[in-house]
Amino acid sequence: MRELPIHVRAIRTLITMPCEDVGVGRTCRSILAASRATGLACDLSTSAFLGARPTGLPVNSVIPRGLSRLPFGLFRRFAEPALHRRFLAALGDGDIAYLWPSVPVSVYERLARRGIPIVAESVNTRMEAAKPVLDAAYAALGLAPAHGITDDRIAEQNWRQSLCTAIFAPSPVAERSYVGTPVADRIIPASYGTWVPGSLPRRPLKTPDASVVFVFVGAVCVRKGAHRLLEAWRRPPKGAVLRLVGDIEPAIRARFADVLASDSVSSIGFTRDVAAELLRADVALLPSLEEGDPIATYEAAAHGLPVLASEAGAGRIGAETGAITLLDPDDIEAFRARLAEFAGSEELRRDRGAAARQAALGYDWSRVGPLRFTRLFEKFGWT
Repeated sequence: MRELPIHVRAIRTLITMPCEDVGVGRTCRSILAASRATGLACDLSTSAFLGARPTGLPVNSVIPRGLSRLPFGLFRRFAEPALHRRFLAALGDGDIAYLWPSVPVSVYERLARRGIPIVAESVNTRMEAAKPVLDAAYAALGLAPAHGITDDRIAEQNWRQSLCTAIFAPSPVAERSYVGTPVADRIIPASYGTWVPGSLPRRPLKTPDASVVFVFVGAVCVRKGAHRLLEAWRRPPKGAVLRLVGDIEPAIRARFADVLASDSVSSIGFTRDVAAELLRADVALLPSLEEGDPIATYEAAAHGLPVLASEAGAGRIGAETGAITLLDPDDIEAFRARLAEFAGSEELRRDRGAAARQAALGYDWSRVGPLRFTRLFEKFGWT
């Protein structure tokens, strides 16, 4: 493992699952790359690292690069124990263990016994808070819950967090989920963000016969409020189309088959070229019921799109700047009225899109990545 500067505490990061170049893996590497660029001593350990390695960030992976695109299940049995042994052996006096959700309880326990500070990333709201919200949503649809949160997983998460020195909560909704818990005083407010493009192509004015494109980026699922969006879209705004960019949950596909098959809706499943979809769109939507701090909102704002979102979907940028237009996904008539308002006014779209773009500049990874560690060090008086 490469040596790090010794004038500050080293942030030794562990993400047990393969660190992909999308989703959680991309978020993790963006935070670390931005922080390393400011001089923070940090590195990353993972089973496998997929995609380009950020300049200057030491990455320690078990699975050789040439094999990293093969199914992880082929290597998991030996890769994870080897990774954890290396990670634990590399930690020295004064180091901080920065753990992401895939890290098993046994690693937390070993770190706690050694007295090493453990800082965890709360990617989403606490499971114990999220489960009743999602249970109620599935029940309202007459469906069995498909969110995967069990009592055993809740108990395991609670035990992990009880061993932590600090926990990063990326949004106000995530923060509130810790109120009244034994670890409430360990929460450090943080946020996610995006790499904000330096410039954008100018969007042409809409011709009278051109459709207004509303885009939804992310898993098309109950958790992200897709059922409320599709219910509202049973009566779509005049001249508007809906573009779904993400895999569709089977229950959503079955329940809203008629809406999904309509001429005003198109879907492409998962894509890595989200920027292309955003540049072709006019308005972004994210009516989530539960989130951590959705990257999709930051990306849409950074591309100059007005964003209509629930409080959870608006995330930290919505709470702090007011640049995201809030909506209540459970009020279907108000939801429809808001869609029609934005479909009918190019001036409103451009106005709110410009405000979102300006706000996004404050959430570039270069700013929010290192800020979380500044707050961490200040909280504990670390240097």
